[in-house]
Amino acid sequence: MTVDVDTSLMTAAQRHGTLSPERASTLELEQLRLAERNVRPMLYSLPTVGGLVGMFLAAWIEPANLIGWYFLLCLGCVRYWFAEKFLERENLTNDKVQRWHTGLSLGSFAVNAVWVMPHYLYYAQCSETGQMLLFLVACCSLACLVVMVASSTRMMVATLLPLGSAIIIPPMLVGEPLQFGLAGFGLILTLYLTHVAWNIHRGARELFLTREDKNELIERLAGAKFEADKARQRAEAASLAKSEFLANMSHELRTPLNAILGFSDLMHRQTFGPLGAHQYTEYTGHISESGRHLLGLINEVLDLARIESGRVILNPVEIDLGEFTRGALRPFEIAAREKSIRLEQELDKNLPLLHADERATYQILLNLLSNAIKFTPPGGRVTVFAHALPSAELAFGVRDTGMGIDPADIDAVFAGFGRGRYDVSAPGRGAGLGLPIVKGLVEAHGGSVSITSELGRGTTITCRYPRERVSAPQPEPARFAVMH
Repeated sequence: MTVDVDTSLMTAAQRHGTLSPERASTLELEQLRLAERNVRPMLYSLPTVGGLVGMFLAAWIEPANLIGWYFLLCLGCVRYWFAEKFLERENLTNDKVQRWHTGLSLGSFAVNAVWVMPHYLYYAQCSETGQMLLFLVACCSLACLVVMVASSTRMMVATLLPLGSAIIIPPMLVGEPLQFGLAGFGLILTLYLTHVAWNIHRGARELFLTREDKNELIERLAGAKFEADKARQRAEAASLAKSEFLANMSHELRTPLNAILGFSDLMHRQTFGPLGAHQYTEYTGHISESGRHLLGLINEVLDLARIESGRVILNPVEIDLGEFTRGALRPFEIAAREKSIRLEQELDKNLPLLHADERATYQILLNLLSNAIKFTPPGGRVTVFAHALPSAELAFGVRDTGMGIDPADIDAVFAGFGRGRYDVSAPGRGAGLGLPIVKGLVEAHGGSVSITSELGRGTTITCRYPRERVSAPQPEPARFAVMH
């Protein structure tokens, strides 16, 4: 999956122009919800704080005048009751979001206007102490409320206009030098809080946009994972069906093939008498040889199907790789001699014993040696090696001086029926099952297979077995060679 970094790192202002109506409505709803959750305590704190302010103002203002103001202030708490209902709503459409946003913003403006009403009505009637009290109350209210509602632009305006004007206009109307100083301070404070509120607004908007991007990415990743899981399940089912098909077909083919081999051998040996023309004897020999080749191919297909289906059964025993490799080399001595290929062993002295399945290990060596001799030109060299590694693992494999494998084809040679691009023209190239079988058998032992190759210089295939498969401690390495 490719992620466009430039798109993912857009600023909020850039993304605002590309928002769909649905996403813009969702963003506006989240911003409004955040502002309303912040001012939720006003339902209870507004009457309490208003009562305390009224008690202080009673020293300069007639209580009868303050009672009307306090009644209007308590009546304004209905606005916060509606806000509670709004926060309980779910799945609001764009039109409803707009109506709620407009209504709550107008309600905030009305409540804030009632809250600063004493500043306009009674500011001049108070002493300097009362005036300072009203000025400080308005400044604190502005600082607190504008931060709480900054996520919503409309709510921010509904707070700044009445509260900001309350700390600027009433002192200016008094006209004294001190009051002009307070008005100037109020103007600076209002402008500064506007700047702070706008920064908070942009930060909240960017946070919501980032969260939506994250949720959208999570949904896309979940969908991609679901599709990948379905594709993997289909691939596994197809691979299992292929393995079952190969196994069943191989069994079906081996039964008549055994009869063909048996009867062709009888005819080739003329067990029940001469066949007549000598060509028949030659033909039966060809039939027998082709049948054995086909039987070997079927056995390889069965082995590969068994490996891919995970039905490999191991019977581990302790194997002396020195004796084991010498026994594995004998069947290839004639073929190597005919091609003038030198067969060598490169084994550590006092090599640890390998705890592995004997038949599987023999098959691994036979496949590696067969490939090496097949793709090594006359006069080349094929070496079987086995080393104890410093990590207490054991590595053995085959190295040749053949045509090599292109690095781009290394993964392909481990796939079933896979071959390197230069294998196609090689004589007796086979079906491409040898290395996949080697890889499967080694991995069944908990090991791994690696290839290092250079075109025209040769190939080295190394099988690494974990330390759990090594039955003796690692000795000091001292190599020797036996040449045939």
